[in-house]
Amino acid sequence: MPVSPEPAKRRKRRFSYAERYAVWHCHGPKCSWCREPLRLVETTIDHQLPESLLYDDARREAVFIEYGLPKDFNINGYENWLPCHNHCNQTKGERSADFVPGIKAILDRLKAKARLVERVADSVALNVAKDKVFKAIFTGLEKRTITLIDLDQLLQAFVRDPAKAGVPDDVIILDSGHWVPRDSIVKEGTCRCERPACVGRKNKVYCYFEASLSSWVVNKGLFWRCYDEFITCPRCSRKHKRGHIGSEDICGKPYLNKEAQNDTTT
Repeated sequence: MPVSPEPAKRRKRRFSYAERYAVWHCHGPKCSWCREPLRLVETTIDHQLPESLLYDDARREAVFIEYGLPKDFNINGYENWLPCHNHCNQTKGERSADFVPGIKAILDRLKAKARLVERVADSVALNVAKDKVFKAIFTGLEKRTITLIDLDQLLQAFVRDPAKAGVPDDVIILDSGHWVPRDSIVKEGTCRCERPACVGRKNKVYCYFEASLSSWVVNKGLFWRCYDEFITCPRCSRKHKRGHIGSEDICGKPYLNKEAQNDTTT
């Protein structure tokens, strides 16, 4: 007789340090379950809608319909993750996913912050990768397999002739020192900063914007130093980065129309 297919193996999501930090940092150092203060080292990730839905297609579809969620809602995504004590997470276990109005409100808040949390996680992950590179360099210096003269010669080669230093022809080296493939550039032009000059320069700088940046950043069209400068916001009167004027989750008075960066509703 035929053998019934085995049920999908349940694998618990393993979270990286960057993901745990971003969720803890962006949603506040407080347990989502008991509401008590939560230290980063104590933080585990709680799934607002239980992870078990990944292994029950019919129930998952029904829950998504109940909560008005799109079919591509990610059970294992920032729109469904909250910081939680380990013991609280274990105590609640695989709780029911039955419709609760309060949970719908929480999911709406998570959706609104999902991109911000993802950006924080990406930034942390980038720094971790950078630290690994620095570790390799420092190890080489300690073991005397490379010298400071080697590093200086390499840097000078980049300044004099990037191609001879190994930089491909299809790469642009930005003012920040980052490499960007030319085919990933979605917009370029002079800085759109409202000041007469950008960061002390006599003329506006020429900027490149790559596809990996958010549409918000691309639309702003600001040189990165102008974008990151802290100012008193003309909309909410709080201190934050110039590039975040009217930005949701950052500015105290976000634009109603995020793409057009104004308050029109049409």
